[in-house]
Amino acid sequence: MKRYFVAAAVAATLLGVSACGSGSSDSTGASEAATAVKAQATAPEGLVKAGTLTVCIDPEYAPLEYYENGTSGDIIGFDADAARALAGYWGLEFATQVTTFEGLQPGLTSKRCDIIPGGLYMSEERTAVLDGVAYMQTGPALIVGTSVKTDPAAEKDLCGLTLVGQNASENLTEAKRIATACGSGTSVQNYPKTSDTVLAVMNGKADALIETDVAAVDIVKKSSGKLRLINGFFPPSTKFGMFANKDATITAPLSEALKALYTDGTLGKIATTYGLSTESLNVY
Repeated sequence: MKRYFVAAAVAATLLGVSACGSGSSDSTGASEAATAVKAQATAPEGLVKAGTLTVCIDPEYAPLEYYENGTSGDIIGFDADAARALAGYWGLEFATQVTTFEGLQPGLTSKRCDIIPGGLYMSEERTAVLDGVAYMQTGPALIVGTSVKTDPAAEKDLCGLTLVGQNASENLTEAKRIATACGSGTSVQNYPKTSDTVLAVMNGKADALIETDVAAVDIVKKSSGKLRLINGFFPPSTKFGMFANKDATITAPLSEALKALYTDGTLGKIATTYGLSTESLNVY
C-alpha cells in the first residue's frame, strides 16, 4: 500500500486534479507575454457571456494547462496563456469552464464555453464536427515503466505488454490499434485522467503509456526516475488545434487572432516560458 500512496502523491503533484465547475482567472500566475497583450481587434460576436472569452479546459495537462499550485490557484500553461492572450487581443475578460478531458467537447457543443484552447488533436473525426485552428505540431510519445527493461524500437516490441491511454483520446485509439495488430497477449487499459494513466504505469499495473510528446517530457521529468521516455518512437504526425463549434462566428476571428499572436512573437514567448520549442508552433 505504501508504494501506491507514494506514486499517487507524485502523480498528483505532477498533474493536478481536475474538477467540474467554472470561474474567472485573475491571471496572476500567467506569463508576462500573455498578460501584456492589448486589445487590437473587435471581439467576436455570439460569445457565451458578453465581454468575456470563456474556455473549456482540463487543468491536469502540464505544460499545456495545469493549476499553478498543483491543485489550486490560477490555471496556467501554454494553452491557458494563449487563450488569455486571445482574450487580451479582443479586449475581453477571461474565464474558464473546468471539466474533465471527456467533458471538453460536450462542454463546447452545449455552449458552456466559446472555445477549447488546446490539448486536442486535429483528427479527421474531430474536425468533422468542430471547427479547428492548428497551432502546434505534435504527436504521440511512448513512456515506459520499470517493468520494461529494454528500449522498444518498433511497435512489435510492445506486443505482450499492457498499454494504457486516457479515455476519449487519440492516444488510447493508438494503443488499441497496436494491441489489435499484436494479437492476443497485448492488453489496453483506459482511465479518465492523465494522472490515472501515469499512476497505472508507476504502480506496475501497466507497462507503457502513450501520451502526446509535449506532455510526455514533463511527465517523465517529474516521475523521480520511475518512468522513461522512448525518444522518436512515434513521428510527430499530427497537430494540436484550438476548437470552436462548427460554423461558429468565432472561428474566423480565432484563426486571424492566432496568426497575429504567432506573427508578433507572443505565442513564441509563451512557449518559451513553459519549456516548449518555438519550432513546434505551426499556425495556419
